[in-house]
Formats: sequence, C-alpha cells, structure tokens
Amino acid sequence: MDGQNNISEMMGKSRIFLQQKAGINDMESLRDVLRFHENRYYIQHDPLVSDAEYDILYNQLKELERNYPELITPDSPTQRVAADLSPDFPQVQHVTPMLSLDNVYSDEDLNDFDTGIKKLLALASEKNVQYSVEPKYDGGSISLLFENDVLVRAATRGNGVLGEDITPNAKSMPSIPLKVSFSSIGWNKVELRGEALIKKENFENINKLREENGLTLFANPRNAATGGLRTKDANETRKRGIEAFIYQVGYVEDKEGNDITRNIDSHFQNIEQLGALGFKIPGVEKNYVRVFRK
Repeated sequence: MDGQNNISEMMGKSRIFLQQKAGINDMESLRDVLRFHENRYYIQHDPLVSDAEYDILYNQLKELERNYPELITPDSPTQRVAADLSPDFPQVQHVTPMLSLDNVYSDEDLNDFDTGIKKLLALASEKNVQYSVEPKYDGGSISLLFENDVLVRAATRGNGVLGEDITPNAKSMPSIPLKVSFSSIGWNKVELRGEALIKKENFENINKLREENGLTLFANPRNAATGGLRTKDANETRKRGIEAFIYQVGYVEDKEGNDITRNIDSHFQNIEQLGALGFKIPGVEKNYVRVFRK
C-alpha cells in the first residue's frame, strides 16, 4: 500500500472511531490507527489529529483492554509505560558485541583507517571504497531486539557484551516503534544499534521546569539522557523527551533461523530502509563519501 492510500485508510478509520466507540472486534484496527498517529507525531512531526482526538482513541483502547485483559498484546500502544519495574536492572547478553568507536584526529589517521578496511576486505590499495558518513550522537548507546516484528528487549551498551535490560523504559519512548514490519523484507530476528539523546532545546525546557520545582538541574543533555534510560520509573523516561536514533543493524536472522547479516549489501541503504520502516535515523547530515583520497 502506498503512503497516500495508507493515510486515507488510517484517517478514515480514525473518523469512524471518533464518531462511534470501537468494539472488541476493532481492537487490532484501533491499535494500527494509534501506531499510525504516533508515527505522524513523533517521527514525522506532522500530526493529522489533535491531541484531544488522539486521547479519545487511546482511551477507547485502554478501556477495551481493561475489559478484555486477555486480548492485550505486548506491542499495544498502551504498553509503552510499565506499571512497575524491578528495583535492579538485570544483565542481558547482546546477540553480537557492541564495539566502541575509534577516534581520528588527522588526515593520516583517516588514511590509516582506509588502508585497514582495504586489507580487511582484501581490496587493492588503489580501489575506492564508498563510506557512509554520519554524525556521532552524544547520548547513551542502546540495543533493540525485535523478534517476529515485535520489540522484545532493549538494553544499554554496558561493557559491549553484557548490557542492562531497560525494556520498560525503552517502550515508554515514542520514537521507538513497538512493532515493525521486518517480516516484509524477510527479517525475523533483528538486533539494532542506536543512540538515545535529548535535544538541546528540550534539555533547556526540562532544566527550566526543574528549577521552578526546586529540583537539582541536570549537568548536560548526555547525563540527563543516560540517567533517564536507567531510571526506575518509565514515566520519568518519557517525561525527559528522550529520542532514539538508529544507526546500525547489528544482526539479522531469517525465519529459518539463518544468520543473514552478511547478506546485507549496503549499510547506507540499510539505514534508509530503517527510516522507511518508522525509525528515527540521521537526516540530511548522513551522506555517501565516494572518493576517500584525493
């Protein structure tokens, strides 16, 4: 279904549910409508309904799930904020290690990196390599694990092998989809890498509000974001306006359980695909570098 047809369908369903309350047989359709409006608001920054209309739709689903708790699904929009959290964050193992990034400070460092890549790929020294150049976001690194299109786990980077399970907090962040149609491209199990951060303008507003309430001010956006990921109250994570930008596919399995990560042709195209699936990705600052050396 193309984008315009999808908008027409979702807006048509929205109008119906706003005019008459959804019933038990409408629950999944109502969830789809709410996911659509979440994406329009939090990802595309182009909402198509008012906040009041969204609340009406959301509360309809909440009431239905309260009356029929056996029909609640883990990817429902109502499940973003957990009722409670364990007092400690359990450790979980990443499917593949989250390695740290190297720094470069000169043209010589960049050329050494280029040489190392060519050796790793067994390429001739005169061969030009295409690089995807993206910003290094200053926040907290996260890992997202999806199985059968549903977010099943989120974790901090930790030591690169083990991270802290922050799934309830990640679910409270509207920029992280709870359900993604990976199956449409043949992906059954997917581990993604990303960075959770707070934009400067949001950070200033948060500190202003804290000052008005006599609370200690946050030192900087990075500390506020990383602390928000580890708070024991998922509502607090949501209040901080933390956004997740996804910058890498770490691991992919097909439905037969085969590791198909190496079958991916292009990191750049991969990130574009994630953007099309509903994730926040680097925008205009992301680019191809086709010629590394002059």
